[in-house]
Amino acid sequence: MINYSTIEQLKSDVGNELAVELLKTFINESKKTIDILINTQNLSEIEISAHSLKSSAYSFGASGLGDTCNSIESIVKIEHSAEELNSLLKIADEQSAETFKQLESIIQNI
Repeated sequence: MINYSTIEQLKSDVGNELAVELLKTFINESKKTIDILINTQNLSEIEISAHSLKSSAYSFGASGLGDTCNSIESIVKIEHSAEELNSLLKIADEQSAETFKQLESIIQNI
């Protein structure tokens, strides 16, 4: 779920203190985006939220969540069933909770 080399690169690039602040910001902002993603019925909002979260997730080592958001973004662009989309949204919700928990643990150890 977490690409630890991305976290290490972040720490190397900006230092531990700023890496912690950036990771905290990522978690807080991503929680808001996940809330929008799973609580809207507007396909445009879903696509925009998935795209935004995908990009941020990859940047902060949350590759599993990034992959799921990529799938959501792709499926919205093509004909899909509501069941298919809802399944991916549920995965993103569960995955984000686990991802944020892992990142919070990483923050504690920096």
